[in-house]
Amino acid sequence: MTVTLNMARKMLGAGKKEARRRGILCSIAIVDENGWLVALHRMDGASIPTADIARDKAWTAAVFRMPSSAISRLGNPQSPGSGFNTQNWNDRLTPIAGGLPIEDDTKGIGGIGVCGETPEQDVNICQAAIRALPTQGS
Repeated sequence: MTVTLNMARKMLGAGKKEARRRGILCSIAIVDENGWLVALHRMDGASIPTADIARDKAWTAAVFRMPSSAISRLGNPQSPGSGFNTQNWNDRLTPIAGGLPIEDDTKGIGGIGVCGETPEQDVNICQAAIRALPTQGS
């Protein structure tokens, strides 16, 4: 299975609903297993940079198959940006919480990233969006 546009639309809808419920303006990005963008939505009024940051979080979660916040364990926590920079990785990598892998059973099929408020709130919106997928029991 791979992340399709229909799946991404369901996740966007659920994510936007959860963001509205929380009174949050955010951007939501969904990528496939290779980190390629499938869908991106910046809510009306959300800060413009949130779109790129959400995409970075989704990319990181998808290609490393772990939450974006966990990526710092692969770097050096004492260094700025956990020691990651565009010279030794790329400009999409981020250790900021708010990116989660999308899985089908145990296989990574994509990633979702949310940027709008606190990292914890962003993660909660990601979780709500992922629950909208049939394979996630919703």
